Amino acid sequence: MRGQAASGGGAQAAGGAVRRVDEGVRGACGARAEEVTRNAGAPPVEEAAWDAVEAAPRASRPYGVLGRVLGHSYTPVIYRELAGMDYRRFEVEPEDIESFLAGDTWEGLNVTIPYKRAVLPHLSELSETARRMGNVNTITRLPGRGLRGDNTDYAGFAALVDELGVEVAGKRALVLGHGGAGSTCALVLQDLGARVSFCGRARRDDNPEALVYEDLPARGGDFDLLVNATPVGMFPACPAAPVDLAHLPNLAGVLDIVYNPARTGLVMDAERRGIPCVGGLTMLVAQAAAAVGVYTGSTPAGEEVRALTRRLFATEQNIALIGMPGAGKTHVGRELARLLGREHVDIDEEIEREVGMGCAALIESRGERAFREAETRVLARVASDSNQVISCGGGVVEREGNYGLLHQNSLIALIDRPLEELSAAGRPITARDGIERLAAARGPIYRSWADIRVSSGRTAEDTAAALARLLPAMLRHPTVLPPS
Repeated sequence: MRGQAASGGGAQAAGGAVRRVDEGVRGACGARAEEVTRNAGAPPVEEAAWDAVEAAPRASRPYGVLGRVLGHSYTPVIYRELAGMDYRRFEVEPEDIESFLAGDTWEGLNVTIPYKRAVLPHLSELSETARRMGNVNTITRLPGRGLRGDNTDYAGFAALVDELGVEVAGKRALVLGHGGAGSTCALVLQDLGARVSFCGRARRDDNPEALVYEDLPARGGDFDLLVNATPVGMFPACPAAPVDLAHLPNLAGVLDIVYNPARTGLVMDAERRGIPCVGGLTMLVAQAAAAVGVYTGSTPAGEEVRALTRRLFATEQNIALIGMPGAGKTHVGRELARLLGREHVDIDEEIEREVGMGCAALIESRGERAFREAETRVLARVASDSNQVISCGGGVVEREGNYGLLHQNSLIALIDRPLEELSAAGRPITARDGIERLAAARGPIYRSWADIRVSSGRTAEDTAAALARLLPAMLRHPTVLPPS
């Protein structure tokens, strides 16, 4: 996954179709989003314009996302899964925006940075939501001629708030970030009855009451909700967090609009503290679902949106194998990757490629500390990516920080193998400390890190098959598992 923040990824639009925006929000996002839509004060429906859209045949031109430089994004997948749409990427230079919008090569557009405001002069009308927000992320064609701008980041964030499940009315919310995404989040929260403050890196003349990060140790206790609307924590610079939640001791909920990695540093900090939290993937899918309702007149049901969100989450999640040296993590990992159709990455092998020598030779020549530093460095690179089976070294649990590197994007599986079946051959740390001593020290950590545990079978194939059956259904490849 390379599109990382939910803002701007999905879309909704209509020719005068405020009613359909409302219905799309309700169908795709749930009761909380319906409440937000009512509070937003939508203008009367332009019935004739919408009737013309409803009567139009299925578009023969593609939909797509408009930007300057577009990396990998899940948005085409989402539109294909929800509505079978032909969805493409349109990379356009600033000087060509006017001619592109005037052309006929597209049916509807999502708009991402840097064009969310730049397209405004070329639009014939704006939805009420887009007018309130001052930017658009969606463009559709009006009946006849002209273009209409809309913004579904609002609906997407409303869905994220709904998923969090925390009552917002009366809460004191702090939004990190002064950009368009932060403004969107603030608007939704205000419409739901929250009192919103902003926080950023520098003082701002246009908002003198906004905080800066240095204020949080003294002021953080004033807030009940926290929203990260910045790119901090986004792949590949993860797991990072914009703030330390120790400075916000009274939080009832945390929302992070970043969706890659699945669990940002901020989300993991909230998890550790028992604070309800949610990442940005739901926002990405929900805003696209609302757009589908406007584009096609048929809004995907809420359960369909939730199911697609779960599938996307599972597709991107790694499966990381941990356990004692000699437990068979490399062989089981290779077989599990084959069963699931995923890439297999062995951390020890990656270390050897990086340092140019075997792990045992590295430990013997430079010491265990140098090896652990290399292990963490490689793990940070590998585990921030997605859709892999990762075989970790037995001592990965020696550094507490390695847990966050794995947990951000992985389900962690412990392979239990009887101690009498383990060997110290070729393993200098095991030979030095002894199997029983290592097991006593590491065993509790393995168990605390593991999401699931599997007992070692007679062969690596048996263990991999048993592990595959323990995985959540969304992580399995059902057509290739051998019978139980």
